[in-house]
Amino acid sequence: MIKLEWKIEEIVDKLLGIPYKHNGRSEKGLDCWGLVYIFFKELGVYLPSGDGYEISDDWYRIVPERYLNALKTLGEEVGNINNLQLLDIPYFRLYKNYVTHTGVMINNTYFIHVLIDKEVRVDNINRRFWKRNYAGARRLNIEL
Repeated sequence: MIKLEWKIEEIVDKLLGIPYKHNGRSEKGLDCWGLVYIFFKELGVYLPSGDGYEISDDWYRIVPERYLNALKTLGEEVGNINNLQLLDIPYFRLYKNYVTHTGVMINNTYFIHVLIDKEVRVDNINRRFWKRNYAGARRLNIEL
């Protein structure tokens, strides 16, 4: 487990500060799914880089349930925010009542993510903002 924790710390250090970029999938810029994709790729876990369709700037207005539907294809639902653990993928309703944001738990309390017009950062899942907007989480069935 200690080796995994070191690897996660290394990945976090590598990703922190990368700027937001719509549909970004590299160290030059990431959107929130790009961050999840790159994070797990660094662990040797290959997730889909998207859902196979073009990702327009206003995708959440055109097909509001798109992001949630894609997330539901991964692993199993965690449910309650108090059940989150290392490497879970929490998701949030940040636009109206639609899931538009996600990140990766780096321990039981903190997660890494990136917001529009910001840089990759780490936040406490227990902050009121995140608790209020929490919509669920996925847990991958992986062995590391």
